[in-house]
Amino acid sequence: MRYPQSLLDLIDTERDDVLSVMLDVDPSKPEHQAVHPAYLIHLKNAVRDILDGLPKQRRKRAAPIASQVLGFVETMRPEGRGLAIFAAPDLWRQQFFPFPLTTRITYGRPDVMPLLWTIDEYQPYAVLVVDSEHARILVAYLGAATIMEQDALVLDTSEWRFTAGRQPSFTKATGTGAGRGSQRDTFDARVDDHVRRFWLSAADAAARWLDELQIERLILAGPEEATAAVRVALPDRARAKVAGMVPLAADASLPEIRDRTLAAALQSERSREEQLIAAALDRSSPPAGSVVGIEPTLTALQRGEAMRVIAARDLDGPVGRCRRCGYVTAKPRRRCEVCRGKVEPATFPQVLPLLIRRGGADLELVGKESAGALRELGGLAAILRFRSS
Repeated sequence: MRYPQSLLDLIDTERDDVLSVMLDVDPSKPEHQAVHPAYLIHLKNAVRDILDGLPKQRRKRAAPIASQVLGFVETMRPEGRGLAIFAAPDLWRQQFFPFPLTTRITYGRPDVMPLLWTIDEYQPYAVLVVDSEHARILVAYLGAATIMEQDALVLDTSEWRFTAGRQPSFTKATGTGAGRGSQRDTFDARVDDHVRRFWLSAADAAARWLDELQIERLILAGPEEATAAVRVALPDRARAKVAGMVPLAADASLPEIRDRTLAAALQSERSREEQLIAAALDRSSPPAGSVVGIEPTLTALQRGEAMRVIAARDLDGPVGRCRRCGYVTAKPRRRCEVCRGKVEPATFPQVLPLLIRRGGADLELVGKESAGALRELGGLAAILRFRSS
C-alpha cells in the first residue's frame, strides 16, 4: 500500500512522546448517544492507565498532552465515524474519517499502523453501472456495505434522440419516413452505432474518473453485453483495474447494486491477498525468494533485502528498538547486537511502518480471512529483491 502523504512525517520521526488516539466515534451507535459516550469513557480509562504506567518524568511531560486530548474529545461534535489524533508538545494532528477506526490509545512513537490497517480495509472501489442507455459511477468502501457517493456520472443516450421507440425524433432529424425495410434497417444501424459510441464514452469517462480519484479497483455491473463492451473499450490503465463483472438487470435497485458489487470486490481482494501469501510461502518466489516469520523478516528489512512485506492486519506484540542506531529485534535483549546501544521496548505497529519506509519496501496488509497460514508463522513475511550472503 502507499502511505498517505499526511502520515509520512509521523512515520519518519524519532520522537517517542506522542499520544496516538484512534476512536470509533460513530454517532449512529446507541453507546455513543449517551451523555457520556462510550468512546470518551474508553479514552479516559486508557489515558489513566498510560499515565500510571509511565516513569515520573515522562508522566509529567505526558499529562498536559493527555488533558488537551481529553478536552478536545469531551467538547467535540463527531464529523465522521472515526477520529485519529496524534498529540505531543508542539504537535497536534486530528482527522475525522467516514468509517469507524478500531479504538486504540498508545504513548511513545506515533502509532500509525492501526490507521493504515483501517485505510487498507476501507479501500474505495468504483462501480460502473451501464446498459445501452444509461451509465452511473458509484463509489463504495470495501469494509462497508454503504455507497458513499453515487451518481457522480450520468450519461443518457436520449440526448442523441436515437433510443429505440423514439422514431419521431429520428425522422424529424433526418427527414425520412418511419417505414419498414431498408429505412428500418438504417434506423437500427444508427441506434447500434450510437450505443457503441455511448459505451466508448462511458469507458473513457470512467477511466478519467478513476485517475482523478486515484481508485485502483473497478467493478462493472449491468447486462452482460454492455459490461463486456465497456471492458473492451476501457483504456489499458483502467482495464487492469477491473476486479469483477456483475450481471445485473438494467433496472436493478441501488441496494441490489451495492450488495452484489461489494461481494465481488471483497472476493477480488481476498483472492489477491491469498496470492500474496502463497508467493511469500513459496521460498523460491521471484526475484530472490522469500522469508517468513518475525525475526527473519525484520532482519531482511534492515538489510535492505525486502521488496514487499506481507503483514497480518492484527499483527501486534513487543519488540526492542535500539535508542542509538534504531535496530529492531523481536528477541529479548538489553543491548543492541549492532552497536551495543540500549534497547528500549516498542511494539510492532509503532516500528514496522518506519522500517518498511527506510528499507524501500512495499507494505501489503492481509485480513483475517486470508491470513491463517501467515499467522501460524508469526503474521509477517517478505518477498526479497535480493539475498545477501
